[in-house]
Amino acid sequence: MEIDISTTHFEQQIAELRTALDHRERQIEAIRRTSDALFSHTGVDAMVRETLTLALKVLYADAGTVYLYEASTDSLVFRHVIGASAETLTGRRMPASTGIAGKVFRTGIPDLTENANESDTHNREIDKQSGYRTDSIMTVPIKRTDGNPIGVMQVLNAQFPPFDHRDLEVLQVLCSQAAAAIEHADLLQQARKAEIVNVIGDISHDIKNMLTPIQSGVWTLQPMLDQLFEDLDKIQATCPEAETWGKDIARIANSVREDYTWMLTNALDAADQVQARTREIADAIKGETAPPLFEEADLNETAREVMRTLRLVAERKEIRLNLDLDENLPRAEFDRKKMFDALYNLVNNAIPETPERGRITLRTRGPEDNGDTLLVEVADTGKGMPEEVRLRLFTESAISTKVGGTGLGTRIVGGIVKRHNGTITVASEQGVGSTFSIRLPLRHKEG
Repeated sequence: MEIDISTTHFEQQIAELRTALDHRERQIEAIRRTSDALFSHTGVDAMVRETLTLALKVLYADAGTVYLYEASTDSLVFRHVIGASAETLTGRRMPASTGIAGKVFRTGIPDLTENANESDTHNREIDKQSGYRTDSIMTVPIKRTDGNPIGVMQVLNAQFPPFDHRDLEVLQVLCSQAAAAIEHADLLQQARKAEIVNVIGDISHDIKNMLTPIQSGVWTLQPMLDQLFEDLDKIQATCPEAETWGKDIARIANSVREDYTWMLTNALDAADQVQARTREIADAIKGETAPPLFEEADLNETAREVMRTLRLVAERKEIRLNLDLDENLPRAEFDRKKMFDALYNLVNNAIPETPERGRITLRTRGPEDNGDTLLVEVADTGKGMPEEVRLRLFTESAISTKVGGTGLGTRIVGGIVKRHNGTITVASEQGVGSTFSIRLPLRHKEG
């Protein structure tokens, strides 16, 4: 029997063309769906996760990961993980030079690995830790328009059919759109930041103007009251022993004399703190901060001052503030005002997150095993925080779980700790509470 070679060849070409068209249709559909989805989100994280979700659907993949680069640790962070290992891997870090993801991040060249078990580059340690078996991998860099990579997207284990170069093109398109969306969000954020800086600058000026009469009044009132009590004492001294009006004057005067000094002092301190707080917020938004003024001081006293300041706020919400201080804590070099601000922010942020009859503990501990580091912790019995919120703390993209919150407070704390050459970490469990741990050196090297 004769075979019509030309007909068979033509049918093969038709089949290949249909396959190519199917991939192109999937690519166009991916572009359409990502365009609709990405720019409907205002948060970068939501945009990126949506891209990964669509990639898995369009490419029929079993699992996927978005790694974002963290310059401070030169690592790739498992920011978004979809699949069986999501809970195990989300939030982990690995060196930016490790595995296929690290290779793609460094080179900027997409990679299709059809058999991960035969790859010398595949990081098998991740599979061991997560219990997931990786067979095939597509890895694409997420790059800004200037070509600088900001992360990597990886999809794993094609369900059917196997990954091919056309699928890699589809993933590249998705990542390009995700990168464009990220840049778009960054530009919007920068514009909002510039606007906020101007507004904060105006507010700071207005607050200063509003507080000036209060401060001037207190400064004027202090010597007037001092003179008043001095005159009353003189009048009382002239009172005959048989008369009672001298004792009445003394009783009335003493009821005010005992309190007026600290009341006026507190009013001045509060006015100073309002102005300083406004400047601090403005500087944090602009990314400008004055260097710390290191002096030897007692961290326990700063902790007590923070709790005294916030005690009334906590009592109104029926929350207990506890001090658990190491009475043998050595004196250390730190900026007292900035460290007050850091601890104030942490305790103040914990109050609305803690239910009635809950507690917030401020704890200090001295160096262990002849070390040179102090530990200060703020622990609450609040509702805890989601992992995606915890991961973004102390970064420019920090968010808040509070309605109307900005995440600015934790960014301020992170900046203060960093300028004290310290470290800050947070452990949190939803429904149980959160613990912020700050480690500070006892001394700072000159220069």
